Amino acid sequence: MNYAEHASFDMMGYLIAIDTIGKTIVWSEIGMKDWASDHPKAKLMARKREVILSAAKEAFLSHGYSGASMEGIAAAAGVSIMTLYRHAENKDDLFAAVIESACHPADREEEAALAASLKKSLRDILVFVGVMFQERLAGEDTVTLFRAVMVETKRFPQLARMAFDGLIGSHQAALDAFLAGRTEADGLKETERRMLGAEFLDRLVGLDIYKVMLGLNGPSSEERRVRAQRAADALLDSLTMET
Repeated sequence: MNYAEHASFDMMGYLIAIDTIGKTIVWSEIGMKDWASDHPKAKLMARKREVILSAAKEAFLSHGYSGASMEGIAAAAGVSIMTLYRHAENKDDLFAAVIESACHPADREEEAALAASLKKSLRDILVFVGVMFQERLAGEDTVTLFRAVMVETKRFPQLARMAFDGLIGSHQAALDAFLAGRTEADGLKETERRMLGAEFLDRLVGLDIYKVMLGLNGPSSEERRVRAQRAADALLDSLTMET
């Protein structure tokens, strides 16, 4: 499924909902089921989903993809295997959801900062997003999951695409959806807008990502901010020329 075509995203790649006309199930995490807010068990199922996602994340971080099992994840989450399958059809779905969840704000403080940033200028928003994107890529859990993918991708080739789409692809889709609603991007063709968004993200990832993946020190907070500022300025310059 092309999530970008069937879902609405907030600025950092939250998969808010996929239109499921006539159904009570929607998708709030890539790969995991959610229930509509008016469903009588919506709150209960949402709590169970979070527990399952946390258990799945710990299983993949500790044992890798091949070492994690649906039975083990169900046991760690304290739910039955049938309940687990109500939330995710298979291990791939759980892995995709864990990867995608790296896009989410880490806590309420970061969530509030994100909401506040959306009220600022386009440049300030892009700088904020640029810094957060770099922090996501360099985060300990993200790096560990990516390393697991690289180790196991020969046996499970689908993991590479799942990892890329879950983290990079969701940010690309979110940024494109955001730019589509900005007057600064009026007049741009869809392909041009997507290219500018991809170039923005590409400018944020330098050779430092290899240092991070190898366990070396990555860029400092100030270096990330400067890189985000330069990427934002380049995107804004391109918008001015294109429109």
